[in-house]
Amino acid sequence: MKSLALALRVASLAGFCALAGAAHAQAIQPQAPGTQTPGFQSLPASTGQPAAAPSEVKIVKSEVERKGRIGFDTFLSTYLTLSKECKVGANPKVEVTTPPKNGKINIRPNAINLRAVPGAPKTNCIGTSPYGVGVFYRAERRFKGEDTFVYRVVYPTGDVREVSAKVVIQ
Repeated sequence: MKSLALALRVASLAGFCALAGAAHAQAIQPQAPGTQTPGFQSLPASTGQPAAAPSEVKIVKSEVERKGRIGFDTFLSTYLTLSKECKVGANPKVEVTTPPKNGKINIRPNAINLRAVPGAPKTNCIGTSPYGVGVFYRAERRFKGEDTFVYRVVYPTGDVREVSAKVVIQ
């Protein structure tokens, strides 16, 4: 990983929002009022609790591609929910659905510096580093090449992000 800087895509910042971090910059699309970026979940700000279970689960597919080195964890992404007051909501759950053939997935707490988050509320969140759920890959010893796997991120609202990942170990 060449850069430790995190750029996070942010959904509508009204109420709670889910954030997904990556080791590369991602564009934020302007949104019309009442809309939200696919895969990011708004939660009611008043209670901080997930919205009622949706009658239909929304599955958003995405891809992530990284380069890594033998003997080191390769950062894939971080997921969390955050209110506009910088209060952390319930973290999403990460499930590996298709494991890698030549390595292991590590799911662990990962702090995010919100200063690097485009769209984060500047007045409240700057300087805070909440913990989200980080997804990391570590190749088996002596493995060089490409490894692929799939994992799902299940948000507190019940919506799902299915991530197809490819890691190239050099």
